[in-house]
Parts: sequence; C-alpha cells; structure tokens
Amino acid sequence: MSTLLDAWIWLLAMMICILLSGLFSGSEAAFFSLPHRERKRLKRSGIAGRIAISLLSDSDRLLSAILFWNLLINMTYFAIASILGGKLRVDPTAGPSVAVGFSFGSLMVIIFLSEMLPKSIAVLSPYRICLVVAAPMNLAVTIVSPVLPLVKTTNLAASRLLWPSFRPEPEIDLADIERAIELGTDDAALLQRERLVLQGLVEMAETRVGEWMRLRSKLMLCKVSEIGTSLPSESPPGGYMMVTDCEGDTITGVIPLRLLRPSQMDDMAGAMEPVIYAPWSARISQVLDQLKDEDRSVAVVVNEFGEALGAVTMDDILRRVFAARRDLEDETLGEASIQELAPAYYRVFGSVSARALSKHLGIETREEGVTTVAGLIQRHNERLPRVGDEAMLDRYRLRVVEETENGVWIEVGLPPTAEPLAELSQ
Repeated sequence: MSTLLDAWIWLLAMMICILLSGLFSGSEAAFFSLPHRERKRLKRSGIAGRIAISLLSDSDRLLSAILFWNLLINMTYFAIASILGGKLRVDPTAGPSVAVGFSFGSLMVIIFLSEMLPKSIAVLSPYRICLVVAAPMNLAVTIVSPVLPLVKTTNLAASRLLWPSFRPEPEIDLADIERAIELGTDDAALLQRERLVLQGLVEMAETRVGEWMRLRSKLMLCKVSEIGTSLPSESPPGGYMMVTDCEGDTITGVIPLRLLRPSQMDDMAGAMEPVIYAPWSARISQVLDQLKDEDRSVAVVVNEFGEALGAVTMDDILRRVFAARRDLEDETLGEASIQELAPAYYRVFGSVSARALSKHLGIETREEGVTTVAGLIQRHNERLPRVGDEAMLDRYRLRVVEETENGVWIEVGLPPTAEPLAELSQ
C-alpha cells in the first residue's frame, strides 16, 4: 500500500478530475432540465442569468462542449487509475487483487460522485445551479469553440457511415390528417368541429397577419402619460388597452384590462406588458410562434414604413382557429361581414379581408400590399374611400354605397347586372 502513499499526486489529480466531471455532469442536468418559467427568470437575474440564457440560446454548442470536456476529464481519470492499478499490481505489498479492487473502486467513485450525485442535486434546483455554473461553463465553451466544428463534422461523418440510408420521415400530408379524423370518430358533430379546427390550422399557415388584425381605428389607445388618470368606461376590443408613446404614434405596450384584479386597477402601469412587432405580410403561424417564444400576448402589425396598422392578440388567433365560425359573426373580420344580397351580388364591410373576399368569389387577386377591400378602393382612387368611389377586382366591380362611423359598406357585383340589382335592393 506504500505505492498509494507515494503516488499522492496522482490521487490528488484523480480527485480534481472527479470534481470537474461532477461540475460538467451537474451543469448538463441543470441547463437541460430548466423549466420554461425558470428560463424567463434567468433574464432578470443579472449578469449570470444573461450568460446562462446566452448559452441556452445555442443548446447544441453548449451540449457538445459539456460532452467534450466530460469525455476528456473521464479519459484522464481512467488513464491515471490505470497507471496506479499497474503500479499496485507489481507492488509486492499489494498484488493483483488489490489492483483489481482499486480499479473497481475508482469506477464506482466516478459513477457515484461525478454522475449520479451531481445530476440528482442539479435537477432539484436547476435555476440556482445555472446561475452558479454560468461563468465557468461560458469559459469552457469559449475554450473548446475552435474544436466544436471538427467534432460536429466527425459526428456527422460517422452517422452517415454507420447509417447511410437514414432519411427523415416525410411530412404528414393534409389529406392524411383529414382521413385520420374521419376514421377516428363516428360522431358527425364532433367530426365537423374537428374539420373546422383543421381548416383554421391550415389557414394560419396561408393567411397574412394583416387579414386577421384589428384595425388601429378599432383599438382603445392610451398615451403612456395618461395611464391611471381615468378608468375606461367600456371594455376595450379583445380586452387589451394599447399604450402609446407621449406623441400617440407608436404602440409600446398593452394593458390586459380583462385579466386585472380589482387591486391592480390602482397600478395599471405596473400591469403593462411589452408587445412584439410584425410586418403586415407575415403569416399568422409565424406571428403565433413568435408570441409563444417571447411569451407575449399582442403583436402590433406595421407596414413597410413602420406605421402601426392594427394589432392581433393571442386570443384572437386561437379563437379564429378553435371557435365555431358562427361565434365570429358579430365581428367585422374575414367572411363574417360578406352579405349575399342576390346571386353574384354582395354587400361587404370595408375592413373585410381582400383575400377572404377573393376566396369567397372564387377569384385570384394580385394586389400586393393591400389587406382590406377598402384598401383596394383607396389604392385605385388614391384617396380615402367615399360614397360613389369604384374599383375593379378581377371581373367584379366594387362601389362604396354607405359611410358609417366605423367604416364604409361596399357593394360587389358583376358590371352588367350591378345596376338592376342595385335598383332591386332599393
């Protein structure tokens, strides 16, 4: 046993390897078991929290670095253990049995102290562990960053060599999903609701956010300097009051009035939430993903000049997808405000989506940059729509017939039959 006493430097190196291996194993468990709610807390936890969030933003790079260091440290540990085992084997006072016992004990020690114990502790309090190890993990990732591309390339080459025929599974076709729904239930009412939901999900991937937004004129706006001076007399559209800058031009935040408790009404400024900004041409599905990723409730829709055209909320999107279509008839959105007065003759509200009207008429529109029917007439006449203004949409004629406080009503019909139908409607 004098060999172990003489090799104390090797034993010290093994202890250091155990501590470092435990550090990386625990860090891996802490970072990758962190709940979404705790990740949001990290953003407000000072420098250490920002470092941790930065590491998690590129999780593949972080995991590769941790695994690289862990493998390197463990290989060093077992190399030292092998050296000491060889010395014990030839030591007259020890022999082969002591060498085998030392090797087995070294294996058990690193499994328990470097894997099981650190990971068990890390998953119990991942938030605190992440704050503690953020700085050393950032240093470790920085050191091995030049090597990581080589590691990634090696892994990719090895996977292609071992599994040359591996291919990702094809995406599920929409027809396959609809067929699965039909086979999954015999309830006609349930089948119809599932089809409507499926239709709404497909529309999200095809529809621009400008078509589902609430127009700026229909939003309840409040300047940031006027928050709390007076309570609104009525519930705002969608339950959100939009907060603008002191000039009233830019929407900077929202206050979810419908979610506030009575005790919060005295401090509405503290309940204000930030918003995201989305171009009018972005798809609904993209905006929904951004709202979910950034934990926001409202997206302000802007044009190419950065001007706010309107807003869409998470509730609006989900309601359009999951609510029955008849529940939307009270809104001036989509096809709910398209009234058929006679065959090929309609009366629509100006804020109706131009795409929805085109789809209803069975035509294609090539108007880029226009989201509403009133916008089509405004572009054609180069002014705000007035009674009597006309424009053409494919073979249909659009004519403004009535102005209201909330917008304009437009008649849509084929030119040869527009006049008789108009007289009939009177």
